[in-house]
Amino acid sequence: MKRILLVLVLIGAWGSVTPTDSAQAATNPFHIRSVPNAIVYEMKSGKLTKVATYSTTKRYAAISTSGWYYIALSGGKKVYIKKSQAKLLLADPITRSNLTSSGTARLAHEYMRQMAPHVPYEYERLSEAKAIDYANRALKGNWYVPSTPYRLSVPNIDTFDWHRSIPSSSSNSYPFQIHYLTVLNQLTQAYNATNDTAYLKYGMRVVKSWTKAHPVANYKQYRWPYNDHGTSVRTFHLLNFWDVYKSSSLYKDTAFTGLMLRTLHEHGTLLATSSFYKYEHNHGVFQDMALTAIAQTFPQFDQSANWKTIADSRLDKQIRHSITSDAVHLEHSPGYQAYMYHVLDRFVIWADDNRFTLPSSMNRVEYMPKQLTYMVKPNGTLPIFGDTSGARRTTSIIPHIDDFPQLAYAVSGGKEGSRPPLTVKKISTQYSFMREYWSAPPRAFNQATQVMMTAGYHSSAHKHADDLSIDLYGLGRDFIIETGRYGYTNRPERQRVFGVDAHNTVHRDGANLDLSASMREKSKIVTVKNLGPSLLAMGESKLIGKGATHRRTLVYDKAQTLVVYDRISSPTQEKFVQRFHLAEGLKLLQSSMATQNVVYGDSNGRTIQLMQLNLKNSSMRNSTSFVAVEDYEWKPRPQVISYNTGKDVRYLTLIRLDQSKTTIRSASVKVSGSNYIVTYTLSNKETRQISVPI
Repeated sequence: MKRILLVLVLIGAWGSVTPTDSAQAATNPFHIRSVPNAIVYEMKSGKLTKVATYSTTKRYAAISTSGWYYIALSGGKKVYIKKSQAKLLLADPITRSNLTSSGTARLAHEYMRQMAPHVPYEYERLSEAKAIDYANRALKGNWYVPSTPYRLSVPNIDTFDWHRSIPSSSSNSYPFQIHYLTVLNQLTQAYNATNDTAYLKYGMRVVKSWTKAHPVANYKQYRWPYNDHGTSVRTFHLLNFWDVYKSSSLYKDTAFTGLMLRTLHEHGTLLATSSFYKYEHNHGVFQDMALTAIAQTFPQFDQSANWKTIADSRLDKQIRHSITSDAVHLEHSPGYQAYMYHVLDRFVIWADDNRFTLPSSMNRVEYMPKQLTYMVKPNGTLPIFGDTSGARRTTSIIPHIDDFPQLAYAVSGGKEGSRPPLTVKKISTQYSFMREYWSAPPRAFNQATQVMMTAGYHSSAHKHADDLSIDLYGLGRDFIIETGRYGYTNRPERQRVFGVDAHNTVHRDGANLDLSASMREKSKIVTVKNLGPSLLAMGESKLIGKGATHRRTLVYDKAQTLVVYDRISSPTQEKFVQRFHLAEGLKLLQSSMATQNVVYGDSNGRTIQLMQLNLKNSSMRNSTSFVAVEDYEWKPRPQVISYNTGKDVRYLTLIRLDQSKTTIRSASVKVSGSNYIVTYTLSNKETRQISVPI
């Protein structure tokens, strides 16, 4: 009892009621309700003295806690009631301002102890071994960061200078990951694996250090600490840390409880701020998810109901804007079809597990893997359209892939799952897909020819000037591919990948595509067809600008020969440029600029031949460019460029893949009704025809 009395004295808990006590009781959101026959104490002459017992329950405005007692006001006096004889109630929502009161923080600490933990949403899932390894490094002051240069030296987190001690990096992902507190996630998951509170103790220090250095009032001054996406990810890491901390033996520090609740309230306020929000972008989706998580994890906050309404409305609009009704993600990058499914599927599961509600449009997420099936190339990669990496994909491309056997078949090289039924497909208006075969082939699974085309301009999200660009794969290798994303960095290479001259399309000489906001939705895949002997895809774009229209038609004859027909209708006479960027490892074998006929090949005898069949006003030249199949690669590769001038410019390009030392010896074009009939003869004297709609 002496210890309890000393604590009461030290916190100023004498019998008299101060103006501060009255003001705090008026603004404090907590009440207590005593049980029948609870003993009520007052502090008299420095001693806790029994003053009353009531046979019925009574309700009091709470001020604070002390040891085993609640402190409350009754009849203008400060009273003490044992916690075992009273229940703490939330009478009013918790505000950011009343959390600055130490008394409210103490009561909130007690109240939150009663709340069951939630199933976590883990933005970054780590294996137990990796989580423990990374967390142990952090305890020694050597943080692991997933992006180059992969580490951060933090000799003492309590004195770490967040503004001067983070080294500069060409990778934007590096400061992004540091400030979304990837280390806190590592510590949380290491604790979950071991129950070692050393990880939580260090995590507490990280939170104290980071929040002290980055007051939310100054968020506009901080590029990475309050990055729109990073703030969202950090929210999940903070929430997950909070849940395990609250259930641990360390849950004793009422000041830290107040800091955590204030920080999460501040994050909710910022995420709900319109000027901070990223509209029509996956970053906005993350903001909606994080705001939903705060609102539904802390219904006690004064703004949670409003935040939930805001998040639901925004998320519904984002999903309807960025995911079509047939489940195609519209951020111009096949890689994001997989990435956003990863993110959103786990978010839906998280909401279900916690019995949280989400807008009905989230149902669109369910079928995204079915569309992803038709983006996977025969070698298990995705076409590097937009911000897509050329990394090899496996059955880990999405969670629970067994639910999508056709996607499993595509990424496993036909070893798992079931064969997809289509060899030609319009993937919403974003992509066209044509494939030579899936199984029972004349060649191995990864030898099949696959042609894809991209179109669409829906927002600035991951948008390159690549409308009607193509990706051509066959004979076990890439032949015509995009430039790639290079990596999220401030290096000049990253800027180069956006320009039209980095893509396999047509543009006005010396000009980029018109990507002004008024041009959105003016590019699309129009149609795809299986014509029996051939496969057809057609796209149309007005992004070529100045009132012109570019229509591209692809016809593949299922025999390794493709016609690319470009028609540009322009109100004024202009010079237009057609570009095909070839894959690394192809070298020029034959070239005739007079007949506009070139052949490139690799060391394994695989060749690609490109011939211009419409020679009027046109010319061709060989050139070079660069490719980044993997992030931060920048490798030289060939480029074939053709020029033509006019108002009605037409390119009719014949492209053949081969590994039998066979080339096209001659080709001719004639008009038959509304079609071009392309006839070509191979060096083995075989003659074939392809019909191309004009």
